[in-house]
Amino acid sequence: METLSFDSGARTAFAERLALLYKEAGNPPLKRVSEAVVRLQRVDERGRPVRVSAQRISDWRRAKNVPAQFPALAAVLHVLIPQARRARPVPVSAGLYDLVQWQRLWERALADPTTGERPAPPAADEQPAAEVPGAPGGVCPYRGLAAYRRQDAGWFFGRDRSTRALVAQLDATGDTGGLVMLVGASGAGKSSLLNAGLVPALRSGAPDAGAGPPRRVLQLVPGADPLRELTRRVPQLAPVVGAVREAAASLPA
Repeated sequence: METLSFDSGARTAFAERLALLYKEAGNPPLKRVSEAVVRLQRVDERGRPVRVSAQRISDWRRAKNVPAQFPALAAVLHVLIPQARRARPVPVSAGLYDLVQWQRLWERALADPTTGERPAPPAADEQPAAEVPGAPGGVCPYRGLAAYRRQDAGWFFGRDRSTRALVAQLDATGDTGGLVMLVGASGAGKSSLLNAGLVPALRSGAPDAGAGPPRRVLQLVPGADPLRELTRRVPQLAPVVGAVREAAASLPA
């Protein structure tokens, strides 16, 4: 799993990552990618068709600006990733085909304070219907299709009952162990509920988190080798994971 700090130049890192994916996809003509985005028939959060010009894609790759909205980037990724995967099923760089990691990279690039260049205004076919006014201090609480993060907990409202239900499920497994899974349709808000609802409640020992003290929370992205990442974050599980690997290796092919 790759991590990125603002100090590394998030906007440059985003552009380099996109250029790498583009290369792995065979360097298709920009116009062809733009036309493929149209054929996807995607819509943004306002129900408008997603359109991305060839010039826009070129600007992203050269770090001239960062996509203003994630749906536009996601549409391009949905064109490039399958092409790259056909040529190389295992990505040349971990997470290159992972939309979750792409969204995190985009969020950091969008907020990158290390560059003095401001993003160029969106092309006409990407202009939003109306600008969302910023909150005092320059922070906009509306995240569009992007998931709410732990640092956005102060803006996250309306899911208290769901948060309490998750905490209750976790409390029920406290003595017996077990696994609690949150499932739902894509875009339903699972990541937001976990990151901006459940995790802050558990860490703060808030009323929603039950009667116990603040709890330690470990978060991980499975990546290409989920078991390795799990044991890296929770070393105590290494013997169990090792036994599982040995048992799996002994099974007939």
